[in-house]
Amino acid sequence: MLDHWLSSSKFKESYEKFVQKLFKNKISANQLTIIGLIIGLVSAFFIFLSRIIQDYFLLLYLSSIMLMIISFIFDTFDGPIARSEGATEFGGVLDIFCDRFVEISIIIAFVSTDPIKLIYPGLISLGAMVLCISMFLLTGILMNVSEREKSPKVIPFRKGFMERSETFVFFLLIDIFFTLRMILLWTFAIFVLVTAFLRLIDTYRIFNA
Repeated sequence: MLDHWLSSSKFKESYEKFVQKLFKNKISANQLTIIGLIIGLVSAFFIFLSRIIQDYFLLLYLSSIMLMIISFIFDTFDGPIARSEGATEFGGVLDIFCDRFVEISIIIAFVSTDPIKLIYPGLISLGAMVLCISMFLLTGILMNVSEREKSPKVIPFRKGFMERSETFVFFLLIDIFFTLRMILLWTFAIFVLVTAFLRLIDTYRIFNA
């Protein structure tokens, strides 16, 4: 929801101009995607280490939060640069791959901090993500030609309940409020499942159209 709201707001145009001025002809969209991936994976690794190295818990805890924020910011850079250079299908696939890689790594890192309490919400979150990405891709494939032309994405998709921005907000909350991780991870899992079913309903409507 947040992604679609931001994409239709006045902020988008100003932000894209800022990003293009900052990075255009200096670094490619795919390179920005890879940088975001690496920073996100380091954030997940620090979450994992925060349980093992208790003496440095505060440092690792704060570092994981900062790196997660930076990773997400870099994830917003590649789109404007790709659109200014000419988006490619591989770039769209790479972006999806890197986003899911980071998300899966972070969920596994969360579970590792308290496996007994977090194993089930973690597993259900991962399963829900598989369903959600499947529906995401199917609805994109089934979109008609006119909808594809209107979409700014190389791989078009319809508005969903839980998108990239909402996922980031949840991950940030789960990381910050570590004493509430079980409740927040269960909530995330349920919301992603709801999104998958809403996309299934959307797919049904496309078929019937």
